[in-house]
Amino acid sequence: MTIAKSASTAVATSLNGKPALGNKELAVLRGSSSPAKQAAEMKATLNNMKSQMAGLKSQLHDLQSRHAHLGDRFSAQGHGCVGPRDNWQPKDLGAMVEMNKLNKTSGSIGAEQFADSIEAAVGDLDGQAASGEYRAVADWAANNRERLTPEARQVMDIYSKYAAVSQARGESGIPQGDFKKMLAEMRDVGDASAKKALANLDSKTHGGTVSGQDMARAIKTGTADHDGQAGGAELKEFEKWASKNESRLSPEAKEVLDVYRKHTQAAQAQGRTGLTDKETAAMNKELSKVGAGDVSARKATEALDKQSGPISGEDLTKAIKDGISDTDGHSSTSELKEFEKWAAKNESRLTPEAKEVLKTYQQAAKKAGPEGMTQKEADAMFKKMEGFKTFHDSSMRDALEGLDAKKGKISGNDLTAAIEKGAGDLDGNAAGTEFTDTMKWARQNYDRLTPEAKKVVDTYEKYATRSQAQGSTGIDQKDFKKMINEMKFVSNPRPTRPVFYAA
Repeated sequence: MTIAKSASTAVATSLNGKPALGNKELAVLRGSSSPAKQAAEMKATLNNMKSQMAGLKSQLHDLQSRHAHLGDRFSAQGHGCVGPRDNWQPKDLGAMVEMNKLNKTSGSIGAEQFADSIEAAVGDLDGQAASGEYRAVADWAANNRERLTPEARQVMDIYSKYAAVSQARGESGIPQGDFKKMLAEMRDVGDASAKKALANLDSKTHGGTVSGQDMARAIKTGTADHDGQAGGAELKEFEKWASKNESRLSPEAKEVLDVYRKHTQAAQAQGRTGLTDKETAAMNKELSKVGAGDVSARKATEALDKQSGPISGEDLTKAIKDGISDTDGHSSTSELKEFEKWAAKNESRLTPEAKEVLKTYQQAAKKAGPEGMTQKEADAMFKKMEGFKTFHDSSMRDALEGLDAKKGKISGNDLTAAIEKGAGDLDGNAAGTEFTDTMKWARQNYDRLTPEAKKVVDTYEKYATRSQAQGSTGIDQKDFKKMINEMKFVSNPRPTRPVFYAA
């Protein structure tokens, strides 16, 4: 029997022989693991078998080569068949020490952590990487298989592959060049679930913009396997993908990634790479909330929140312009939802004109469909919105916005200064649009006016209606100065003098 035939027979026997354990025994050993976990373990086992086959094929090739040059060693040497030099060595003490360090850790061991341990265990260049050091690592991995993630098992398979090649060459160590390649392969092993989620993300977005919802969905799927790597290998997969696809990330997708980082950093601060079920649920809830929103629209509504008093038609039109200006194609979906959500919470602040502006936006979005409005459609919408002005005079509007920015009550001096600024531009509208805008603002903010400010309103009404009765939309300059002086007087009433009565 030749050496090649002996090796072939050994391989065939190991692959085709009857298994030592039956299905019942295997079921007991497997325990009550989930179908998904069993499938992952089966995949890892198959990968390990493939690696072993590769090593066996390499040994077979080496044996055939030796046989071609040396002939049948059984007949030549007069005793049993001798294979390559026996590489058996006792377990390497240094490698055992490194492996024992893993015993002091808890939870699953990921690919990166296991690769680090292997590098530390076999990186001392003592020529034992394929023999004594390999035995120490392989035995530890076999005894702690349940703690290794599927990716960590891939790392072990890579080590087995390189060790088998060296053994087939009759070497007890792994050459430095091969050792560097082996470590590079180990480092390239990512998280399977995260990689699959990201591949699915790429296929669905077709290389286009990634929305917040897209990103949130991928993170939820990629971290759902409970392998304790949400803040480890899985996070690194998402970070690596994000750095390569930064130009594709929408502002919402970037916010979703920030949420993911925030939750995993909190776990890392406690020395964990995984998240508890409670932490995962909290993270997923926040991911959904942030992913469903729109950053540009939310910033625009936050600017409205900083204003005091009613929201005019002009205010809401400007906010919508700012909110959909990012051309991310969400003008009729997530951006619209942000404005509708804000409007529902602030309905009492919306002027009739602002409500018409929102209605115009809803109609345009519905007509455009889920793909968003084109620039032409947006321009037409904003042109229509401009017809719903709460304040028609620009100078008076600017002055009244200054009052909106003030907190608390509006004093007589505040209102007098605004009227003097807004109606003092000599455009002939002090008794027309400027007066109309002031009266509208005063009605909307009546509860904010002090008694003196209310007297200022009465004074303005007296002078404006007098001019209107004379057929004029303006107030004569002389009368205007007189009106302002009267407003200042009522805003600062003189203290009453004490009255003394004769006894």
